[in-house]
Amino acid sequence: MARLDRLAPLIGATVPGPLGVVMLPRMWYKSVLSAAGMLYEGYTDYYRGFNQRVVDGLGLEPDAWFTFLKTMPTYPEAEEYVKAHATKLDAASIAAVNNEVLTFDRPEENAAGVRKRVGLDDPTFRNSARLLNWDDWFTMHEELLAHRNGGIEPIVPMVSSGQTGVLEIPHLPRLWIKALLFALGALPKDWKTGTECGFDKKLAGLIGLDLPAASAYIAEELPNELQFEHWVANRIKAPDAAMKAAWTADISAMVKPAEQSTAELAEAGATNVSTRSTILLNDLVDWKHMHAYLMSHRVAPA
Repeated sequence: MARLDRLAPLIGATVPGPLGVVMLPRMWYKSVLSAAGMLYEGYTDYYRGFNQRVVDGLGLEPDAWFTFLKTMPTYPEAEEYVKAHATKLDAASIAAVNNEVLTFDRPEENAAGVRKRVGLDDPTFRNSARLLNWDDWFTMHEELLAHRNGGIEPIVPMVSSGQTGVLEIPHLPRLWIKALLFALGALPKDWKTGTECGFDKKLAGLIGLDLPAASAYIAEELPNELQFEHWVANRIKAPDAAMKAAWTADISAMVKPAEQSTAELAEAGATNVSTRSTILLNDLVDWKHMHAYLMSHRVAPA
């Protein structure tokens, strides 16, 4: 069983950490992947693009920040650094950063290339943060299928339940990546999928998805994320805006019992965080275990 030499940064630009800053977890993940020698080529791990917008928006000193990230801190350690060094961490500054990241549209010539590559058939779609999602998912899907015959060492799924695809349904992309990894024998044993996973069952019940059939489809066809969402769209009642808003609110409001939340925060090394949010807790645990994976698999400099 082999490990993948390269990983796409599956934490989306739309995902926040405990501080509430979107893109910050993705910037951290790209940087620690790069420091471990495992970042897929073509991804930016320095002061450019969304990285630059977040660094400037929070008032971080770029050289010091990226030098710190090269030491491969855990995600909670990265947020502690931000709290200690950012000069603009008030609610208004965070809201401005988030708005800039979430609403930025790519130039058409750039967006068109990504849409063509991943198979997105909406000719008007240009939102950069969400295009990054599809680019990541497509890249990771290609990498996984290219290595499936030799067996793949289990890796943490990393897609957040807060991320959405074409149907704009939270958790659906995470359901897909977990089931895909499971089908390839690459899902860590402590991560549940399909009818064994409470979150997957919760979502399936909300949207009217036949979960065993969805799991079987992924296992048999090994689809990419867009292919999976098209399959789902043909098997659930077409949601209107009100239905999608209700599903999102229901999923976002999910919390874990207090004792479990405390245990998972300790597991994640997030000792200065207080939350019971199911999405955030799952993210923090993912990030902690992926960090440990990278620390144990990092490539020694030549």
